[in-house]
Amino acid sequence: MTNPLPARILIPVDVAAFRRRAFRLGVHLAKLNDAEVVLLTVIDDRFPYPDMFSFHLPGEDYYRHVRDRARKVLEEAMKDAPEGVRIRTVVARGTPWKVIVEVAQNEKVELIVMTSRTTRGLEHALLGSVAEKVLHHAPCPILVVPVGKGTDRDGEKTEGG
Repeated sequence: MTNPLPARILIPVDVAAFRRRAFRLGVHLAKLNDAEVVLLTVIDDRFPYPDMFSFHLPGEDYYRHVRDRARKVLEEAMKDAPEGVRIRTVVARGTPWKVIVEVAQNEKVELIVMTSRTTRGLEHALLGSVAEKVLHHAPCPILVVPVGKGTDRDGEKTEGG
């Protein structure tokens, strides 16, 4: 009989609005199940970043800068992981939901733990929800951790929320 517990968990994070709640839950599940964590961030290159033009750098230099900054955020997050959890970081460039699905397939992950950032109005109409698109295309189960109004950056309840 095969082990039904996850051997590899994918935790995609947005380093620009890093929410620790999904990260903490994902690494806790990994610890309980002796699973490896693939900690992923995707540099969205569909549109130029607004601050790209303030850098006065060629595009590739700018993306190298963003990639280096993303790696630093992931390294900081890893310090909060329980001892003994195996974590590998991946920084990729592309359309976030497509890269998440591709990494999940290539890494043969058994579970994706991600945050749902609420989008509404024009942003949702144009871009949709990354979590929603991953839900429809992922090769494995997904645990979506809601983060919305009334929560702080780590997804914890705030006063009045």
